[in-house]
Amino acid sequence: MTCRLFLLSGSAAFDATAEAFIPAAGGSAATIALLLQGGPNWEKYVAQYVEPWLQRGVTRYHAIVPREDGTLDVEAAATRLRAASGIFVGGGHTPTYHRLYATEPLRSIIGERCQQGIPYAGMSAGALIAPKICAIPPDDTGEQSVRLASGLGLIEDCVISVHFGASKALPHMLEAMAQTQTATGWGINDDACAVFEDGQFKRALGGSVFEIRMTNFRVCTYQITERCPSR
Repeated sequence: MTCRLFLLSGSAAFDATAEAFIPAAGGSAATIALLLQGGPNWEKYVAQYVEPWLQRGVTRYHAIVPREDGTLDVEAAATRLRAASGIFVGGGHTPTYHRLYATEPLRSIIGERCQQGIPYAGMSAGALIAPKICAIPPDDTGEQSVRLASGLGLIEDCVISVHFGASKALPHMLEAMAQTQTATGWGINDDACAVFEDGQFKRALGGSVFEIRMTNFRVCTYQITERCPSR
């Protein structure tokens, strides 16, 4: 089975992502598990995720959110994930997403589903937790440096950076790459979706994705290549 990942930065890439993600999830017959961080009035954010799916005939989607106290009904979430034909992890506070979905037992369940051919899409926080190395930028933590954690492990040997047009996205990515001795990074623009199959980058959708290759870890020299979407 092919493990397909659709990693995007923001809502500007929703439509381009849905054009590829929904067919991979089963088209109009898809059942999508939408993993969110919860919080007050979380329901009002659902529409922005599902509208592109509704336009493509999808009628079955289920939001997975924590309770008011921040804890998750793990059994109910696992049931939804095992029944889903596609998994979409939303954006927001990356440490919260990491705590909810990139730890056991859901970490293993998501990994198993992807290995079974169920496509995974992650926006912003959902993209950052997808690799083996989860590099959480200071904007999400209030810390001075990038926070490194173990992600879902759906891709290995790379660092993912979202909102790549932001002023410090590249320095933070290089910091994470140097600390982990990881030679490859992928920077995703806000209007872009990076598509991976079985751990390999395949194409960009919507906007540009940037491949960063570290050439010297000690002084952080690198090469950067823009991967544009096919027209």
